[in-house]
Amino acid sequence: MPEQKKFYRSRSNRMLAGICSGLAHYFGIDLLLVRLVFVALALVNGLGFLIYLIMWIIVPDETSQGLSGEDIVQANLQDMSEQAKRIGRTLTTSTQGRTIVGAALVALGGLFLLQQILPDFHMGLLWPIALIAVGIYIIMTWQKGR
Repeated sequence: MPEQKKFYRSRSNRMLAGICSGLAHYFGIDLLLVRLVFVALALVNGLGFLIYLIMWIIVPDETSQGLSGEDIVQANLQDMSEQAKRIGRTLTTSTQGRTIVGAALVALGGLFLLQQILPDFHMGLLWPIALIAVGIYIIMTWQKGR
């Protein structure tokens, strides 16, 4: 009888929780494709973010073999806490991190203000506008770097 494949969160080649790299390994597909699918789902309706969080809580990592379901969830919640602290330290100790947080807060506040000023403005317009702005920024910084 062939050995059954199991899905684990990857401890290597991970950016946050190892969900995408674990899925890529399990299905034998390109890691970048899996990450792009999660980002696209997160941008469309936030579903990618919710799925990622749920999988982070319930899917064991490679080192959790033999643990009970309750122990896996406990270990995963601890991992989430450690990752949040690491990201928080990075954002608060680097000037680039502070700039990113500040810019995100200004953008979010601007969107809420825009929604109050223009009641016909729908948040669904946010993603195309954001993608255009990011694309322009990338093109402009790439042109300067040449």
